[in-house]
Amino acid sequence: MSAVIDWEQLDMIADGFTQDFVEIYDEFVAEIPGLLAMVRENVSAGDPLQTSRTAHQLKGSAANFGFIGVSGPMASLEMEAKAGSLEKAGEHIAAAEAGFAAAVGEAKERRGV
Repeated sequence: MSAVIDWEQLDMIADGFTQDFVEIYDEFVAEIPGLLAMVRENVSAGDPLQTSRTAHQLKGSAANFGFIGVSGPMASLEMEAKAGSLEKAGEHIAAAEAGFAAAVGEAKERRGV
C-alpha cells in the first residue's frame, strides 16, 4: 500500500484492469474534482450538514477505488462536519486534492490508467 492508494483494494476491483474497468475508473477520476469543488462550496456556504453528506459520498467513492489519500481526509471532514465544525475543512480538502492528484499519477505510472 502506498501513502495514497490501497493497491490491494484497487487491484481487487480492477479484475486485471479490463477495458470495462478502465471506463469505470475514468468516470471515477472525472467525477472527483467536481465532488471536491462541491465540498468546497458547501464549506464556503457554512453548511456543515451538506458538507458532511458530500464528504461522505466522496469518502465512499474514493475508498472503493483504494484512493486512501482522498478517503482519509474526507472521513475526517465528514466526522467534524457532523459535529458542526468546519474549522479544519480547508486543510482536509487540500489534503484530499493533493491525495487525488498523487493517486492519479501513481495509478498511471504503475498500471497505465
